[in-house]
Amino acid sequence: MISIRSSYHPIDAAILWCDLADHEDEILRVDLSHPGSLLKHFPQWPFLHIYAECIYDAIVSGELPATCLGRPISADNQTHREYWSIRRADLLVWFAHNYPDEKPAFLFSQNPDHSECVSLNAHLVQQAELDATQRMIDKMRQELSARAEEMAALTALNNEMTARLEALGIPSEASEVTHHMLVGAVLEVTLGKSKDGQVQSIYKSQSALVEEVTRRFPGIAGLSKSTLDRRFADARRHFAQATRG
Repeated sequence: MISIRSSYHPIDAAILWCDLADHEDEILRVDLSHPGSLLKHFPQWPFLHIYAECIYDAIVSGELPATCLGRPISADNQTHREYWSIRRADLLVWFAHNYPDEKPAFLFSQNPDHSECVSLNAHLVQQAELDATQRMIDKMRQELSARAEEMAALTALNNEMTARLEALGIPSEASEVTHHMLVGAVLEVTLGKSKDGQVQSIYKSQSALVEEVTRRFPGIAGLSKSTLDRRFADARRHFAQATRG
């Protein structure tokens, strides 16, 4: 006979699994708060202890969903075993996955006439799987929300750091491009020729200009020959690219 209960205590499930429903009152009168109580008080039914521990182990490992006073049992919430409860649908799925040859009468129909029908059991198994999938989706949504918050925090931090760098005079990428354009334009005017071909500077080349700067400002940070050569070359290249369109 199939039980119509929607949920079970692990001990109740073990009793029904062992087909000991006629002895349920006798078994439940004993203090079963300790793991070895069933084997101690009922040595004549060793599988009662074995089956109960299988169910408890599955719950503790997270393999079989269960609740304690309405709250999901997790690694941080595994006390008060006397209040644990398992949904019928979750118990069906657990049996189907882990004990496919076991068909306890309190869960599975024993009537062969209904073998080709869509049974309530099949529906409950599907519903449990759908519930498990929904829980996974909810968890992924929570993780996505957490990642979005992290990205928002990182973006805010990046904006703050950019503002600090600009306040310290350290150029950002945009200001670096502007810097290149300004220096490139000055070099073009300084070292280039006018539209009528007249030389506009007393310095014949970039090298001569660099030599004069290092001569007049020796030992000043950022004005070494290697730095000036590199900076001037970068500026002229960027300016040439910009003017070419």
